[in-house]
Amino acid sequence: MADLKTSAIKHLRNVGITITVFLAVNWVNEAAFIWLEQSNGINWVFLPAGIRLLSTLLFGFAGFVGLLLVGLYLNFHHFVFQDEVRALSGALAGAGGPYLAYLFAKHWFDLGPRLANLTAQRLLFTGVLCGLMSPVSHHAFMWVQTGLVDWTALLAMATGDIVGILVVLYIAKGLLTLTDPRDVDAHLR
Repeated sequence: MADLKTSAIKHLRNVGITITVFLAVNWVNEAAFIWLEQSNGINWVFLPAGIRLLSTLLFGFAGFVGLLLVGLYLNFHHFVFQDEVRALSGALAGAGGPYLAYLFAKHWFDLGPRLANLTAQRLLFTGVLCGLMSPVSHHAFMWVQTGLVDWTALLAMATGDIVGILVVLYIAKGLLTLTDPRDVDAHLR
């Protein structure tokens, strides 16, 4: 029983971290890159896409749940899309695309605990895959609903997601390097 309670608390904590960090990075993205917005909710630079990838890589299903909840909140209360189907499908694509990329990477690269076997090349591949899956899923939903594909929006969304993922990954890598005690010791010698 204690293990179940600990597991549930950990899951909820990871969902909360995902939501909090995503909202913070979305705010930074809007403050810095609103001028690159192609249309409502579609930007040529979308830093939160990097959080989508990191949260699914680090937290798995809990990352998916956090992304789905934050996507529903933003799509229904922040971006204010014209219809509920667009808001719902956008939230599903925004959470499902990264989670599927994580599942593919986990299977293809035999990722173990603490992301063993995730090399820099494999992370780059997973980042690009994630940056394509969410926009393609989103526009597939739109195509099913309307019969049309907005190719410019799809290009902007895929570019924005891939750029955002790469920026966040490099920032995360830099922070890890700066906080690695082995690197600090090496620099002090």
